[in-house]
Amino acid sequence: MFRSVSIALLALAGPFGLAQVVTSDAAGNPPKSQPFHVRIPGMLGFDLPEIDPPGTIKLILNPHFSDLIRRDYIRVDGGFRWAVNDHFEFTPGARVYLTHGLGDTNDGYGIGEVRLGGKYIVREWPVRGTETSFTLTTYAPINGAPLDLTDGLNHLAVGFLVQRHLERHPKWTVFSGAGVDLVDPSDVPGTPVENQPLDDSMNFTAGAIYDVGQLKWTLTTTYATTAGLSPDSEHFFYLQPNVIWYVPKKLLFNWKTQWILSLGARVSWGPDGTQISASNRVRAEITFRQVMDKILKKTEPQ
Repeated sequence: MFRSVSIALLALAGPFGLAQVVTSDAAGNPPKSQPFHVRIPGMLGFDLPEIDPPGTIKLILNPHFSDLIRRDYIRVDGGFRWAVNDHFEFTPGARVYLTHGLGDTNDGYGIGEVRLGGKYIVREWPVRGTETSFTLTTYAPINGAPLDLTDGLNHLAVGFLVQRHLERHPKWTVFSGAGVDLVDPSDVPGTPVENQPLDDSMNFTAGAIYDVGQLKWTLTTTYATTAGLSPDSEHFFYLQPNVIWYVPKKLLFNWKTQWILSLGARVSWGPDGTQISASNRVRAEITFRQVMDKILKKTEPQ
């Protein structure tokens, strides 16, 4: 029932999916360090209680370059993130696909899944020195996409996460939280990943981040269960180490574009046995102001 709303928002965001837009106030006062807390599907499996300066709008493109080898099409996660004020963030997005021509089949191109989410942050709560985020996210598959692009289920995920920066160890941040994932079957065929709850479930997460500047190390542990929410009780355990590298601009000829590389692993235990998989992601952040400066320079008379 939330699918039409997500599609409408995506239609508004779609033409700008290649750039990161920052309002004039935010652009004039950029943060001193790049934020690493942003949730990127597959890059970070959690969403910390952090937010951009009020009024900032960031549009993100996250292509899955490994699909050039593993699939006959490439997946691209896109959308935008809007910091409405100091506490609230709005995040619509989508997963699109495009046949790359290096495989044996032609899946065409289109939208495979739409997402609509929001986050509200409460600082200095529940105790001093902590921040808490409350999140609400919906996922809906779109008919006509490749069978293995989505799990074919509608999701409504609600949760919270509490983080604490350790004063005695400033490079460390610890966090924990819990959530509920309400699942509704759709008429879209899909392929669930192994050790994934296929019914309503609860999840509990804890982890840590070690920040050494351009490099961020993360470790996340998660326990999920369908007990109490579904007729069949199933239990799942996940361990996800990850490293994120903000590529120094001096290695990219001082381009203003911020490139982010991620390498991680996922170990899961559940009804499908023990599964181990690896993931890597590439992301570029380009401000709208930077794009306009380049266009103006090219149009200036020589």
